[in-house]
Amino acid sequence: MIKITSKDNSAVRRAVRLMTSARERRKSGLIICEGARLCADAVESGVTINELFCTAAAMEKYSDYLEVLIEKSEEVYEITEDIAKKISDTENTQGVFIVAHSPVVENDLHKLSVTGQYVLLENLQDPSNVGAIFRTAEALGVDGIILTEGCASCFSPKALRAGMGAMFRIPIFISGDAPADMTAAAGRNMRPMAAVPRDGAADVTKIRFFRGAIMCIGNEGNGLSDDLIEACPEKVTIPMNGRAESLNAATAAAILMWEMMRGYIQ
Repeated sequence: MIKITSKDNSAVRRAVRLMTSARERRKSGLIICEGARLCADAVESGVTINELFCTAAAMEKYSDYLEVLIEKSEEVYEITEDIAKKISDTENTQGVFIVAHSPVVENDLHKLSVTGQYVLLENLQDPSNVGAIFRTAEALGVDGIILTEGCASCFSPKALRAGMGAMFRIPIFISGDAPADMTAAAGRNMRPMAAVPRDGAADVTKIRFFRGAIMCIGNEGNGLSDDLIEACPEKVTIPMNGRAESLNAATAAAILMWEMMRGYIQ
């Protein structure tokens, strides 16, 4: 174990860049996780760890988690509380961080199982929403999540925390052309569905779901793009009896995924 006391240490500076810069994460192929439980989840899910940073207090408080983390890390650094605060993306840090290789994502949507249940997120901008959707999807047994290239990264620090490590365990696909991909999926007898808040869309609570569906959920402010709506043979909506015109993206996704999966679970 190497002790670091300077905030200007090169490993510390790299960790800070990974915490604050999506460009740095993409360029390096690395991610950074914060928190003892999340870091342990990454290890248990098979993520390769380059570096572990932890304070002396964290080593004592989270010894059960850190035993495995230290064993699996290529480099282990003991850092000061001040350095932990510099790296941290949270107000009250636990003082545990790992730098790890980014999990593999799939770019070929032809590898979707035609009997699977999937969610497609188009251009969501809030990483906390993305993370929350991953967490719910894993809990409900969704087979995978498709992200458009304009989505907030599911491996950003905020998304990782909100997802509670779900993105380490659920298959992730990236779509470079969502309308074309949904048209192709429909051609494989899958059911691309556009979630829209409009009259004329089918009430999602009354749809008979079966294997092979893709629920498309749109941007927090603008919803789904017209091209993607057009590419989906089915349009569905969540019935709302109150005065609110719309739901938070993560809340809407949770309802839609529940409706997708409850018939299958039963």
